[in-house]
Amino acid sequence: RVRKIKCDETPGACVRCTSTGRRCDYDLNRLPVIARGRARPIWPQKCPRMLPVQPGASTDERRCFEIFTAHTVPMMVCWFDSEVWQQIVLQMSHAEPAVYHTVVALSALHEDGEVTGRPPSKLDLTNRHHRFALEQYGKAISLLRRRLTSQDPQVRELALMCCINFICFELFRQNYGNAFIHLQNGAKVLDYHLNTSRTLLGANRSSTVRLHRARCVSRTEMALTKVFVHLDAHSAQFGQEGPLLNLPLGVDGNNVRIRSVLDAKQQLDPILSNILRFRRSCEPLLRGARNGEMDMVTAIAEQAQIRGWMMAHMAAFDHFMRDQVISTLSRKERRGVDVMRMQQVALLNILDTSLVTSEMIYDGYLGEFQTITRLAEGIIASFYAEHGRRRTTVAIDMGVIPSLFWVCLKCRHRATRQRALALLELWPHREGAYDGRVMVTLAREHIAMEDQVQAVQGEWVVIPEWARVGSVDRVESADDDAEDCNNGPSEAFLP
Repeated sequence: RVRKIKCDETPGACVRCTSTGRRCDYDLNRLPVIARGRARPIWPQKCPRMLPVQPGASTDERRCFEIFTAHTVPMMVCWFDSEVWQQIVLQMSHAEPAVYHTVVALSALHEDGEVTGRPPSKLDLTNRHHRFALEQYGKAISLLRRRLTSQDPQVRELALMCCINFICFELFRQNYGNAFIHLQNGAKVLDYHLNTSRTLLGANRSSTVRLHRARCVSRTEMALTKVFVHLDAHSAQFGQEGPLLNLPLGVDGNNVRIRSVLDAKQQLDPILSNILRFRRSCEPLLRGARNGEMDMVTAIAEQAQIRGWMMAHMAAFDHFMRDQVISTLSRKERRGVDVMRMQQVALLNILDTSLVTSEMIYDGYLGEFQTITRLAEGIIASFYAEHGRRRTTVAIDMGVIPSLFWVCLKCRHRATRQRALALLELWPHREGAYDGRVMVTLAREHIAMEDQVQAVQGEWVVIPEWARVGSVDRVESADDDAEDCNNGPSEAFLP
C-alpha cells in the first residue's frame, strides 16, 4: 500500500513531494510570489487576516479571499452600496464552496490588474494570475453542477449567486459573449421560478415589486434578483438581443415611494431596462420594416406608459431629497444622488427621441446635455478628491460613462461635446459592460465622422442632417462588424 503524502505548498517545489522522488505540480497554477521590498506595494493597505473560510483551502485561495473582502468588493460597489456584495456573497462563501471559488477567481483577476496597472483583460494562459483564476473558475463550475442535482430548496439562491459571479468574471476579462450566456442561464432560473409561482403572483409576469410579495421568495433571493435585473440591463451592451427579462414596471405609478438613494437606484433599474428594450424594438420600425415587433400606434402608447413611470420616479426622488439633510449623507451617497439625477436626464432623452428619425431634433436638448456634463464633472471631481487617481476601477453599477457617451454621440454643440469627451478621457474605468477607454475610442471616431464637414468648410457650422450619423446607421454598421468586435460593446447598443 502506497502512503499518500500531502503537498506542503512550498513555492517552486515542495519538500514533501521532492523528498519522495515525485514531481511537484502544485506551483503550476500558483500565484507569483510578491517580491519583498517593492518600491510600491500592490495594495494601499494590508488585507486583514481572516480565519479559514473553507477547510482545505490553499494559501493562495485564502489570500485571494482576503483581497476580495478588503479591496475587490469596495471597488465593485464604489457607486452604490449592495447587500449582495457586502453581505450575502461573503456569507454564502462560508457555506458554499462554489461561491467561494468564484470570488477567489474574481480577486485574482483584480490583483493582476493592480500589478500591471491596467484593467483585467482577456485571459492569457502565460499569466499566472490568469491561470490561477481560470482554475478557480473551473472548480466553481464543477462544484455548482454537483450541487444543482440536490433537492435543497436554497439551491436556486446558489445558482443565482454563482451566475452573477460568473457574469462579473467574464465582464472583468471583457468576454461579453460568455457573460451573455451566463446571463441567459440566470434568466432561465428566474423565469422558471416566476412561471411556477403564477398562482401567487397573478397572471402577469412579475416585476421586482410584485416578486417581493411572493411568500416563497426569501430576502436573499429578492436581493439577488435585484442585482440580476441590473446586470440584465447591461445585456443590451453585449451586442446581443437584450435585456432578457420582461419586467412590468409595477402596479401603481401614483404611489411610488423612495426610501434611500439605493432604493432609488433599484427602482430605476426596471425602468432603465424597459427604455433600452423599447428603443431597440423601435429600430426596425424607424427603418421602415413591416415585420417589426410593433406598429407606430402601439409604440407611441408604450412610450407614454414608460414615460409616466419615469416621471413618477423623478417626482418620488425629488420628494425624497426634499426631506433629506444633505450634510447627513455620506460623500458616496451624495455622488449617488448626482448619478441618479444625471441618469434620469439621459434616460428621459433616450426615451423621448426613440421614435424620431431626424438627428436635428437633438439640437433642442442642449440644456439636458449641459446638465449631464455638469453633473458628471462634479461626480468625477468628488470621486478623485476622496480616492485619488487610483488605478483602474471595475464597478458593477452604471455611473458616468453611459451618460457621457450619449452626450458625445448626440450633442453637436462643439464646446459641450468636447467637454463630455474630455471627461470620458479622465475616466479610464469600467462600469459593468461599459469600458471608458473603449467608449473614448468610439466617441472620437463618431465625432471625427461628423466633423468632416466642418474641416472642409474651415469654420464651425451647424452639422447638417446628411452629415450626422444616426442610430439606424449605427445599427446597420454594427451588425456588419459584430464578429470583429468579439461581441463587445458597440455604438448601436449604448444609450
